[in-house]
Amino acid sequence: MSIEATEQNVRLIGRSYAEDNTTWIPQSGSAIEFLATCTSLRLHMAGDDKASKGTDHRPRFAVLVNGEVVLDDTLSQASRIVEVPLGEALKDAIVEVIHLSEALTGNVGIRAIQVGSDSPTPVWPADSKDKSIAFVGDSITCGYGVESKNSDEPFRTTTENFMKSYAYLAAQELGYDYETVCYSGYGIISGWTAKGERETDMLVPPVYDLVTKGSDQKWDFAAHPRDVVVVNLGTNDSTYTGTSDVRIAEFAAAYTEFLGRVRELNPGSLIICTVGTMEGGELVYPAIEQAVSDHVSRTGDTRAHCYPSAPINVREDGCGAGGHPNEVSQRKAAKELVEAIRKYGN
Repeated sequence: MSIEATEQNVRLIGRSYAEDNTTWIPQSGSAIEFLATCTSLRLHMAGDDKASKGTDHRPRFAVLVNGEVVLDDTLSQASRIVEVPLGEALKDAIVEVIHLSEALTGNVGIRAIQVGSDSPTPVWPADSKDKSIAFVGDSITCGYGVESKNSDEPFRTTTENFMKSYAYLAAQELGYDYETVCYSGYGIISGWTAKGERETDMLVPPVYDLVTKGSDQKWDFAAHPRDVVVVNLGTNDSTYTGTSDVRIAEFAAAYTEFLGRVRELNPGSLIICTVGTMEGGELVYPAIEQAVSDHVSRTGDTRAHCYPSAPINVREDGCGAGGHPNEVSQRKAAKELVEAIRKYGN
């Protein structure tokens, strides 16, 4: 029996869209989740043009059964049938398919769920959680290099794992559903730059409203209200601002404007702004404080707050690829965020 991976049959986690008879889960952590009663389970997976890249640069995904990862792989084909090992979980098994890498490195799609079952309804959506949280970020949120052994390792999708990022860990600790929009190297006024020249092709604000960059599909914020929105941007902007007062002021003004847009699209959410763990965060955090203060003063918004994430302690904890937080630092960042949400959410 072949069942479509649509909202009628599965729970959609994070930003997703339907196209070409496929449910696409483009963002870091985007997923589908369903319950199944069956004797066999296969997934008809779909990939985009990034599936033809080298082994370490293809979209990475995982399949979980009852919370345990039973398959962790990359998409190497535009169309592929994946056999899901069920073990003893033949009845009411909770199955999740999650995108582990990020939108910039390729899309993950599910064309159909193929089950062997005598049940008239072998697949149905898992239950949603009572609360939800949205993350707006960059490579830190994506889980870039989180599984790398040291800073010298190059970027690989095979060491990028959203399930080990502070965002996923915090959502799990809180028991919240989640949504992400995050792109490595992206910022508010400038993406990452090696020469201090402004990089305007790598900005989050112009693509925040979209399901994913490169798609013309708008995200329906009204249909997906979030209890909390976390903005973790500025690390890449710091490679442009440096210590320049003029550039930092420019960043603060643009951050204030973006914060207003986030509030407009998320009218009932607690908004938490942070930056840090990586080098550069300390340069722009005072501007983020100023931006939040200006936003509150102008609008009377009492549910927008900020805090600085502690920097990576490389000597004690090590780090991942390119100086990114590894699993130890991501866990610490998750703990800080959970504490902030509990503090400001009261």
